[in-house]
Amino acid sequence: MKDFLLYIRDMLQLMLSPKKGWEDVSADGFDPAVLFRTGFLPLVLLAAAAGMLQWAYHTDVSWWIWVERSLVDLLKLIATYYIASFVFTLYLPTCVDGGYNDTKCMTFITYGTGMIALITLIINCMPMTFSVLYMMPVYALYVLWRGLHYMSVSFNGVGTFIMLIIFSLILPAYLIQALFNLLLPAV
Repeated sequence: MKDFLLYIRDMLQLMLSPKKGWEDVSADGFDPAVLFRTGFLPLVLLAAAAGMLQWAYHTDVSWWIWVERSLVDLLKLIATYYIASFVFTLYLPTCVDGGYNDTKCMTFITYGTGMIALITLIINCMPMTFSVLYMMPVYALYVLWRGLHYMSVSFNGVGTFIMLIIFSLILPAYLIQALFNLLLPAV
């Protein structure tokens, strides 16, 4: 429980003050495997379970629809983590100064995907979706972009780094969600 709270503390610090947040993440030096197991996975499970709150808000829709939606949230967040891990390990070494640091890379991905999970949690807790919530991934992009120094990205690699963030951390979650919205019954 303590590790989960430290993960959430760092996540909130990243959202409130990105530069200071990345400094704190660097200073904490948590093992990425521990972050994944004790911070990211509980947040993903909480975000997916929060989808069941929609049943209380929309009693006219069957409960199994919300179970399906919760499972989609779980799937999209876990899949995004693994997609980002694969893409970052392939392309990040081309845009960093010095040597590639796998620990920092996996920590970055864990916090980046955690931000998408936090956005999902917020959306799942709301009785209706407010338009401003769709702008939160843009803010997540800003927060992740502020991790340039943490990741030791070279000046020439900034564009590649931003494309990695967009196409492997942010877009996969929303594309998977859009795909399942086409397949699942409309609510």
